[in-house]
Amino acid sequence: MIIIVRLILKIIIMKKLLLLLTTALFVSCSSEDHITVKDSTAQNSLSVLDGKVLSFKDERSFVREYSDLANLSKDELQSWVAGKKLVSLLSVPNDLSDMEEDVLSDSRVIYSDALKSILNSESKVKIDGKVLWLNERSFYLLSQNEINKSSNELLNIKDELEVYGQLLSVSGAAKSLTSRNVLPNENRIKTFATSEMNVSGSRLRHVVDLYNETIVLNDQIKTSKMYLRTMLQYRSCSTFKCTWKEAFNVRTVSTNLYCSVCSNVVVAPWSLVSTNINAYEISGTKTYLLANWTLNQVLANPYPSFAVSGPVNCQVAGSTVSFDLSWY
Repeated sequence: MIIIVRLILKIIIMKKLLLLLTTALFVSCSSEDHITVKDSTAQNSLSVLDGKVLSFKDERSFVREYSDLANLSKDELQSWVAGKKLVSLLSVPNDLSDMEEDVLSDSRVIYSDALKSILNSESKVKIDGKVLWLNERSFYLLSQNEINKSSNELLNIKDELEVYGQLLSVSGAAKSLTSRNVLPNENRIKTFATSEMNVSGSRLRHVVDLYNETIVLNDQIKTSKMYLRTMLQYRSCSTFKCTWKEAFNVRTVSTNLYCSVCSNVVVAPWSLVSTNINAYEISGTKTYLLANWTLNQVLANPYPSFAVSGPVNCQVAGSTVSFDLSWY
C-alpha cells in the first residue's frame, strides 16, 4: 500500500514538473517571437514619429514608404497610421465641395490615400531633416521658425517660402520644368460620371476619377503613379439649389480595362499594377492603384504615355450603370 501511495505521489510530482517546464518553454518562445517581431518591425520601419510629423532619413525612404502604402486599402492605411500614432491628413474629413456640381472640373487637386497617410493633418512631413508643407501642388520648405505655424498662418506667408518640390501639373510644366524631361501624364485628372439612376427613390450617379500623382523633390522626379477613384453620389436638393453629395449605398464596381503601353514590357515605361477591378459590396469612396512609372528607363522623345480604355460598371440594388473610361 505504501509503495502504491509513493508511486501516485511520484506521478503527480512528475506531472507538475512537466507542466511547469512546458509553461516556461512556451513563455520563453513567446517572448522570443515577440522580440523577433518587434526587432523586425523596427528594422523595416522607414519613418518615425517626430513630434507631430513623420520623419524619413532621406528621400529614397520617403518614396519607398509611399510606394508600399499605395498598394494598401484604406482600412489597411488607417491601421498603419494608427500604428504610427500619427494624426494624418487621411483622418481629416474630406471636403468634397468640388464634387457637387453636375459637370466636374479636371483642374481639381486630388491626393492619393497613400500620400495623405504620410502627411500629418496640416500636410507636413520631415525628410532628411527638412520639414516640408504641401499646399495644393507645391511642397514648401519650412524654416525652424515656421515649423510650428498652422496651415492658415503659412498661407499668409506662402509667397515668401521656398518651393522644394511639386506635384507636377501639365499647365506649369512648360514654364518651370523646361530643363528636365517631364512625364506626359503629370497630375492630370479625367472625370467620368454616369447618367442619373433612381434607386429606391434616391437619385444616384457613379463618378470615377482617373488621375496621376507625380512627385518631384529637390528638382528630381521621384515617383509617378496612376490611380482610379470611385464614388457614388446622391442628388440633394434645397429650395434654391440641387447638388451632389457622397452616398454610402452598398455597390459593386467592375472594370475590364485595356492598357496599350503595357503590352510590351521591354519598351513600356509604365509598370502595370491592375487592369481589372472587381470590388464586391463596397461603400463610400475607394481608390485603386493602376500603374507605376518605371523611373530607371530613359525617357523617349516623343514621351511614351500611359494609355487605358475600357468599360466601368456599377451596380446598386439591382440597377446597373456603365460608361467607357479612356485616358488619352
